[in-house]
Amino acid sequence: MNKTTRILAAAVLGLGASAVSASDFPQGPIEVTVPFAAGGGLDQNARAFAKAFSEALNTPVAVMNRDGAAGAIGLAFVAGARADGYALAFTPAVSLTSQPHRVKTIKYGVESFSPVCHVFDNIFAIAVLANSPYKTIADVLVGARKEPGAVSYGTSGIGSIPHLGTADIEAAAKVQLNHVAYKGDGPMMQDLLGGRLGFGAVLASSVRAQVQAGTLRLLAVYSDQRHPHFPAVPTLTESGVPVVQLSFGGLLAPAKTPTAVLDKLQAACERAVKSPGYVDWAAKAGQVVEYQPAEAFGRKLREDSRAKAATIQRLGL
Repeated sequence: MNKTTRILAAAVLGLGASAVSASDFPQGPIEVTVPFAAGGGLDQNARAFAKAFSEALNTPVAVMNRDGAAGAIGLAFVAGARADGYALAFTPAVSLTSQPHRVKTIKYGVESFSPVCHVFDNIFAIAVLANSPYKTIADVLVGARKEPGAVSYGTSGIGSIPHLGTADIEAAAKVQLNHVAYKGDGPMMQDLLGGRLGFGAVLASSVRAQVQAGTLRLLAVYSDQRHPHFPAVPTLTESGVPVVQLSFGGLLAPAKTPTAVLDKLQAACERAVKSPGYVDWAAKAGQVVEYQPAEAFGRKLREDSRAKAATIQRLGL
């Protein structure tokens, strides 16, 4: 057997082994990386999903927290993992569609992953105290035009979804707001509830208790659809401000994962997202869940990456 024949034979054998592996997938535990710390909302979501995902695949699914650098450490780990379907990421899109545009040392991008499925939406909202003079987003803009920079708003940090979304409001409405960036939602909520901010840009589900208690009111949501738990709250677009700032996430595999493996993962993901156990958990947690297949999820990731790149460039972040 000459050298060329040996190379071809090895390639054929390799392809055969890959095909067998894909057809028999999964043959062992799957590890799902959450690129943020344990105990938070994303971690709780991932663990509820992993339970349903494990049942759908009939194999153990372990959740591992690899936090740091706003999700970049965990995503870099998965991007560099073996593309066999056994190492996945459960992540919000922002760590993939925004961070690489802000941090030039990040080596991964949208093309570093194979989308598996869209799982959840995080819908952010503009929240004010119940006794605030702002009844609508139009009232906020009137105040901002009257005195540029006088209306303050708080977010969980520079470059966060609420910051980017509110910066888009400023650009669309041609107003100047006063951004107060905090290190997390906790300190920001303290100042919002203490009356030291004009409004807070918050995850809607995280303030459900305060809204139900009548402490806070929501003026509008940043998404392209109303929040199912707050159906009376309009979107920004419905309020006359043409801004949509999406926050969503789902399951990713390393790029070049075999199609047969991705198909099995996607089918299991659909069963998991629609399973009674996960649906019940989401309803109790106020988490918006929506299954979308890999193709739609990938398209959404690419569109979001382009949109966030434009906002980040405009802001000089």
